[in-house]
Amino acid sequence: MRIDWSRNRRLLAIAVGVPSSIVALALFLGWASLISGETGTVFAVVQTVVTSSAIIVGAIFAYDRFQAFRTFYPHLTIEHKISHRRISDNYMHVAVTAILHNRSRVHTEVRDGFASLQVVAPLPDTDARDRYSEVFIRKQHVSIQWETLDEYIRTWDESELVVEPGESHPETFEFLLGDSSYSSVLIYTYFYNVRHNEDRGSAEGWAATTIYDIMGDG
Repeated sequence: MRIDWSRNRRLLAIAVGVPSSIVALALFLGWASLISGETGTVFAVVQTVVTSSAIIVGAIFAYDRFQAFRTFYPHLTIEHKISHRRISDNYMHVAVTAILHNRSRVHTEVRDGFASLQVVAPLPDTDARDRYSEVFIRKQHVSIQWETLDEYIRTWDESELVVEPGESHPETFEFLLGDSSYSSVLIYTYFYNVRHNEDRGSAEGWAATTIYDIMGDG
């Protein structure tokens, strides 16, 4: 795997600076050894330089691969595809397909997940002011707390939902809106990482949020 030095300048500084320091030290020791007539010491110093440099470069590559980019931790990127249609005089059907893309180098398993549908518009001015105040004035929340209309919880058996590296898997959630006046909704999906407790530092799960405007009857 080729290291992208432009994405990690600190890594580049380590890769260039540390071996260079060892080489400079070795040259000094070799020069001192030559003056003292200890030829064998020169070869020992050169061997030390080669060995140390190899260890350092190997460590840098290992850090880059296993820590900086975590390619061997499970990871999913979630993409939403949303559609709607009127199914009766008072009900609207909303379909949310969450596409799970596996960007890691290992298979990723999911056993728990959920999708929620929240109302964004229309909203009375008083409610809009309250939501603004909660986040930007009173600092009660870090994000706007929209009203949740419905939440769809889903579970899978062991090995039932496994996404292989480089592959994708779609999961569809369906909602029914009983008020035809809704014009904008927020869709939030979340999938838990089965290996979160096993892999220290790995993600607890993966989420996606989409604001969807309901235009027409679908």
